[in-house]
Amino acid sequence: MKLTSFVRYSLIAASLSLVSGCSLLGYSDDEKTYKELQPLTTSVPANILWQGEVGDGVGSFFSRLHPVKVKDYVIAADRAGEVRAMNAATGALVWQIDVRELLGSEGDGWIFPSEPFRIAGGLSTNPSQTQVYLGSENGTLLALNAEDGSLFWQASVDGEVLTDPVVSDGIVVLNTGSGTIVALSEQTGEEIWTLGTDVPALSLRGTGAPAVTNGGVLFGTANGKLKVAVLDNGQEAWEARLAVPQGATELQRLVDSDVQPIISGTAAYSIAYNGQLSAVELRSGRILWQREYSSYRDMSYTLGRLYLTDSQDSVYAVDVNGGIELWSNDDFQGRSVTEPVRFGDYIVVGDRFGFLHFLAAGSGENVGRLELDSEIYTAPIVAGDTMYLQLRDGSVLALGL
Repeated sequence: MKLTSFVRYSLIAASLSLVSGCSLLGYSDDEKTYKELQPLTTSVPANILWQGEVGDGVGSFFSRLHPVKVKDYVIAADRAGEVRAMNAATGALVWQIDVRELLGSEGDGWIFPSEPFRIAGGLSTNPSQTQVYLGSENGTLLALNAEDGSLFWQASVDGEVLTDPVVSDGIVVLNTGSGTIVALSEQTGEEIWTLGTDVPALSLRGTGAPAVTNGGVLFGTANGKLKVAVLDNGQEAWEARLAVPQGATELQRLVDSDVQPIISGTAAYSIAYNGQLSAVELRSGRILWQREYSSYRDMSYTLGRLYLTDSQDSVYAVDVNGGIELWSNDDFQGRSVTEPVRFGDYIVVGDRFGFLHFLAAGSGENVGRLELDSEIYTAPIVAGDTMYLQLRDGSVLALGL
């Protein structure tokens, strides 16, 4: 995997070119640094229900852009600025816009119509599913009408929007690439409060979406902490240490927590790169347990189990009662697999070679795979008995079992 796919420099080092992690480690991209897939004797009856597309996708750029299911639509966007709503059952086009045309000369500071809007954050929706949110690397957040794609409002924020905005109690909260947490009005997009966090000189590219519960905003930071702020005013309540920087080099000292915290009952669960998987008491921030895992991808939670992909592309199931590891699968090392999602009786991950892998949720055993036409760079979203997936080339697919 290239270092440029997940590492960014601070403004101090913005003039330096990012280098390939493969070259840095002493081998070339041409050398085989990934595990070959082994033949399977069983298969999952996964079938493609429909296939569409949205523009040219995200190209070769870092992105966590994904579709969102809104009522009877699936809405997706490409990096350049095209947004499409498709019928969730058939894939038929419902509406389509280009946000550059929507905003005209007031939008995002481009000069030429062909300049991309650089959408990288979202898509997400509000509880009433009337608005869809997307953000750009230029620090622009848009709220669109889910019914027709018209513009509700636009806002400028401090930092790149690289992940999902989250909405609760009329407030839109997002975690920007500059380490700033921003709260905006759901109705107008006006700023309510901002909260800055420390960002080291070198950190992973990307941020984790916040999570909101009981009037508190939980979010991870680039210096390896899980923090809580009051939703109404942004005042910090507590913080928990997920990782401690160690090592002689800046690379070894990376400790970003770039995942969306998971909340269940009275505990929150989060993880950091070069750090630990942690269970934290919601009321106090007290660490309940910690286990040695390193990841920068979101986790999934189902029925008392956490599912995670670590930084070496191994997939795990961990019991939240004590953090006991239930199973692991290291068959995908070097394949840049996505975060895992639960789909029926399976845990599903995609890889950079275009394979969608199905693991038995109970054991982690490989039980099926589906080969697609482009890299699977972000995890599928699951809505009922259907899974929706966006590929790097802009293809959008609906799959059923």
